[in-house]
Amino acid sequence: MSDTSSPRRTTALLWVIAVLLLVAVVAVAVYKAWPLLNPTLAEVAQLDPSCDLRAGPCDARFAGGESVRFAIEPQTIPVVTPLRLLVQTTGFEVRAVEVDFAGVDMNMGYNRTGLESVGPGLYEGQGTLPVCVRARMEWEARVLVHTAEGISAAPFRFETRRD
Repeated sequence: MSDTSSPRRTTALLWVIAVLLLVAVVAVAVYKAWPLLNPTLAEVAQLDPSCDLRAGPCDARFAGGESVRFAIEPQTIPVVTPLRLLVQTTGFEVRAVEVDFAGVDMNMGYNRTGLESVGPGLYEGQGTLPVCVRARMEWEARVLVHTAEGISAAPFRFETRRD
């Protein structure tokens, strides 16, 4: 047996251990982040196909009578520009409100912003849509209303256009 065999085995064993530890760390990170990226929803309101956020605020209603009104300013909804997000809730005991932007047919990554309470049932915040390679992009904004019973989601669809 040669003298170099033992150090090589030790080095190989250390690399295997390092890779296994890295895989374990990544698995724990994914496990912990999963509920943040994909929250369990208690209820999802019906999508209103006649909603046009470029024309003004839109409403979503839930089975229990609760409602969410959502608006984006400026109504031209430009990309890579600060957007003012306005939410009005009715019938909820709200713990927090977030708006999650997602591409309808293209993954645009994590793009969620929390809103601040500015009055009873009124929430406001700022978000930004990332630029897309497409000249026209269809988006879904999900207003996430956090309550003691869970998260209620109100979907609103719109499109952005690049000139």
